[in-house]
Amino acid sequence: MNSANERRLLARLRAGDERAFRALVADLGPSLLRVARAYVRDSEVAAEIVQETWVAALGGLDNFEGRSSLRTWVFTILANCARRRGKTESRSAPFSSLNAGASEEIELDRFFPTNHHRWASCWTTINTRWEALPEEALSTEEANAAIMETLKSLPPNQAAVITLRDIEGWSSEEVCSLLVLSSANQRVLLHRARLAVRHALEGVLRVRSPS
Repeated sequence: MNSANERRLLARLRAGDERAFRALVADLGPSLLRVARAYVRDSEVAAEIVQETWVAALGGLDNFEGRSSLRTWVFTILANCARRRGKTESRSAPFSSLNAGASEEIELDRFFPTNHHRWASCWTTINTRWEALPEEALSTEEANAAIMETLKSLPPNQAAVITLRDIEGWSSEEVCSLLVLSSANQRVLLHRARLAVRHALEGVLRVRSPS
C-alpha cells in the first residue's frame, strides 16, 4: 500500500468507516493469525491475541503517528499482545531469548550466503531423489502438513522469523525492526528454522520417492 492510499485508509478508519475496517481485517487477519501461532501453540489463544490486537489498534488509531507503515504498526501491537499472553503458555519464550544461541554452531554451509548474486540464502544442495518427483510434490497435502507441524514444533523465536520471512514475505530489515533483532541473529534463527523445515520435507519426499 502506497503512502497516499494508506493516508486515505487511515482517515476512513478514524472516521469509523466499517467497510474500511473490514477490508483491513481481510487483508491482515490471516497473516496476524499465522504470526500469533508462532508465539502460542493453542489456536484459540492465537485467535484471542488477534482480537486483542484489533481492539488495541482501533483504540490507538488517534495516536498512530505514521512513523512506520500501518501494517508494521498493527503487527507490532500483535507482537506485544502475543508476548504478554505467551508468558502463560507452555510454548512461550522470554522475548530476550530471541537473541539467544546466536553463537552456537549451525549448518550454514548448507545455504548460499545472503549476498549471493542469484541464490541468496537458498539451500546449496538438493536431494537427488527430489528430481524424480513431479513438480507438484512440494505442494502436496503431506508436504504442507509436514511444514505446518514443523512450524508448530519450532521455538517461538524461530517460528516467528520464518513465518514473517518465508510465509508473509517480509524483508530482513522489517523482521529485525519488528522483533528487535540484530541482522546476524535474525539470519541464524531463519537458517535454523529453514533447516528444520528442510529435514521435515526430506522425510516426506523420501517416503514418496520410488525405491
